[in-house]
Amino acid sequence: MKITSIILALTFLVFAALQYNDPDPWLWIVIYGYVALIPILYLFKIYPVRLILISIVAGLIYSFFYIPGVLDWLQHGTPQELAQEMKATKPYIEESREFLGLLIGLSALLFYYFKERKLDNPKV
Repeated sequence: MKITSIILALTFLVFAALQYNDPDPWLWIVIYGYVALIPILYLFKIYPVRLILISIVAGLIYSFFYIPGVLDWLQHGTPQELAQEMKATKPYIEESREFLGLLIGLSALLFYYFKERKLDNPKV
């Protein structure tokens, strides 16, 4: 589990560092940096289960704001567009990317939530 935590922490720190050229860099640096903090805390045997749960709920609520852009991409876009440059005429590209990034972060939080919950209650 230590290797997994190190890999996840480094991955999300890299994600945070790559946000410097994003239209809203500080938001995503904070989001990815926060997700990177959870595996780091795990390495130090700090298990903030409630904080992670609150973060998951907040992330899910925030992700709903991106659903219209994702639906627009699914109707009018192509998978290749997500790797292309953002265009003012196609804002769904950036919205879909951000939605997918949020899902990746939420997946890591869910992983630690269930892992840490199991540590709190070994019978679960």
